[in-house]
Amino acid sequence: MAIIRSAHDLTTDDRPRVGAARSPYCYLFPDLANDPQAGLFAGTTPEASFAALSRIERNFRPTALAQRMQIGLAAVYTYFGQFVNHDLSAPVGGLQVNLGQVPPVGVIGTADLPGLNKGQQGRTQTIGPILHHVLNDHAQPMTLGSLYSDGPSSPDPAVRALYQPDQMRFRLATCGTLTPEQLGAVTKLPFDQIHRNPGAFDIPRSEGVALIADRRNDNNLILSQLHLALMLLHNGAVDLLAPLFATPQACFTAVRALITHHYQWCILHDFLPKILSKGVLEAALAAPSPLKAAHQVPMEFTTAAFRFGHSMVGANYDFNPNFGKPGGAGQPMADHATLMDLFDFTAHRGMRGQGPQLPDTWVADWDRLTRSREEGGSPAESIDIDFAPDMLNVVGHSADLAHGSIFLRNILRGFHRRIPFGQVLAGAYGVSPLTEAQVASALPPKTMDTEDLRLIAAEMGLLRQTPAWLYFLAEARVCEGGERLGPVASRIVADTLVGLLKHRDNHTSVLNVDGGPWTPQRSPLRDGAGAPLTSIRALLLAAVEGTPNQTV
Repeated sequence: MAIIRSAHDLTTDDRPRVGAARSPYCYLFPDLANDPQAGLFAGTTPEASFAALSRIERNFRPTALAQRMQIGLAAVYTYFGQFVNHDLSAPVGGLQVNLGQVPPVGVIGTADLPGLNKGQQGRTQTIGPILHHVLNDHAQPMTLGSLYSDGPSSPDPAVRALYQPDQMRFRLATCGTLTPEQLGAVTKLPFDQIHRNPGAFDIPRSEGVALIADRRNDNNLILSQLHLALMLLHNGAVDLLAPLFATPQACFTAVRALITHHYQWCILHDFLPKILSKGVLEAALAAPSPLKAAHQVPMEFTTAAFRFGHSMVGANYDFNPNFGKPGGAGQPMADHATLMDLFDFTAHRGMRGQGPQLPDTWVADWDRLTRSREEGGSPAESIDIDFAPDMLNVVGHSADLAHGSIFLRNILRGFHRRIPFGQVLAGAYGVSPLTEAQVASALPPKTMDTEDLRLIAAEMGLLRQTPAWLYFLAEARVCEGGERLGPVASRIVADTLVGLLKHRDNHTSVLNVDGGPWTPQRSPLRDGAGAPLTSIRALLLAAVEGTPNQTV
């Protein structure tokens, strides 16, 4: 694979790429998606259904709540999920319908696939054209292609440039140092109390571009720092293991496999157990992979079920000693990192004009970001139909239908990709669907400047025919109190992630590798106390341990 250059959710670039290797998408339930009424409100045309969805979006605004509901999960799980999503799915291509591209806006922008655009045209009559023309830039999803691409021996010079001349380690940059005047503009702390990480590493950047394998991973600061942490973990593993190998290529290959297995282990044994309904993961691990072919990501997953993370984004974070809780975990927030800060301190937002690299006052403190609510950390927000205001107002303009908020883009992706309604998918899994009253209870209450969303939903039939993405958020709120996914979304996520790793043709996964299943006890990587790295928290803390990025 080549560099994924778009800073947005999707890319409209379908030109041939040097060394490009891709995989097709699939549908878990192709017959349901091929139904002529898939995703259409009963008795309506595609145009009428599109108009109804647009009306819902125009009247959807963040609720004016003093405090949004937080859950037990640490904040890092929101962004680890985003990293996993980028490592699974990078759509490229189009249906050659309505090729006009809308200019990007806001942080994520509005780039979308030709033919899956936000206008009333381009909805296909069957899934055939979608699967034929839309491909995944990840030939082998969930193998850290978004971190490594195809490595230092890639035919693409842009990929080779990600690595040091030794052809084993990642190139790294150094954080910038701000003047007292610059510091005064971004923090309320007295100058002599500002914590720095002098000499801390950063991902390389040039002229507003992140020089990493998947540039989408620089669209917010926590995600960017997570990507960096995996680069540091890789380089540290090379330092440890290089003497054991005769050639740089052999060392790189072994270290990439090792880091990938740690990553896949964390997905299976830390991430999924915390986000899936009870019992779903165990059932998926005990059953054969439901995927008909290896390395194919289902549309029901990438378009609907795995987009729950948008609701987990918080308005502010305990990011580090400068922007969070000066007294440490469990203390009151003083000068927190806002969601806008996380957007601003990235390459494509220009580091808020404070230099080409991340300032050394903005290095992530992984101890804080990986603590749960019970541990006094910075928790994730609940999984439901309630969003941090900037997710709608900054990440796209919700009042502009031509661009559309992230809310609009998510429901229209499902519409154009023929994703069946949530109630239909529930029936396919043999799960009793939510009642109309339950769906209504999960919708936000009326705000002063909009129509009553619950009345609109009842009028248009949305309470009994709910777009899958919205249904899964409602299901999480009703069935799990927003703490984890509901039964149908959990099944789709488990069928995809476990299915990809378990498929018999995926010979190198953590479940199928020789001598598998692989466990961290087999790894030479350990934390400072000599313990194996068995969680996302342990992995990230080990990645920065002993480096200038460690906050002490």
